[in-house]
Amino acid sequence: MKSIKVLNANIKHKDFIIYANRVINNVNNEIQTDGLENNIDKDYFCNNPKFKCLIAEMDGKPVGMILYSYFYWANDGEVLWISQMFVEEEYRKYGVFFKLINKLKEENPDIRIVSCATGNENKRMQKILEFYDVHEINLKFYYKKVKNNN
Repeated sequence: MKSIKVLNANIKHKDFIIYANRVINNVNNEIQTDGLENNIDKDYFCNNPKFKCLIAEMDGKPVGMILYSYFYWANDGEVLWISQMFVEEEYRKYGVFFKLINKLKEENPDIRIVSCATGNENKRMQKILEFYDVHEINLKFYYKKVKNNN
């Protein structure tokens, strides 16, 4: 079996992160934008990153990732928000996802609440979430892009 190495993303993973984001958007029937591509340098590859990203490599090649950040939910306290999880299709039977999740837990031992969202069409991710005994909450998520007046 091939060795899986999980590490914090670095600049050499930039293209993979952008690629994975596009694949995830496609699976979830989301509109493709270039927001991550345009903002990744100032939002991640900077002195004060706005998110964290774990990359799984096999033979030095990135094959999976988890992109996450934190927010505060008044009812529960600090929440680890998983923005994206992705494993290349041809590597999905090697335990890559479990290695990523284990590293995520290792790096965040005090987190007690984890949250994420997935598209209605993403049945594979829904099954994975059910495996981890998560439950769907009855909230609607809204967002509005605020125009910068600069």
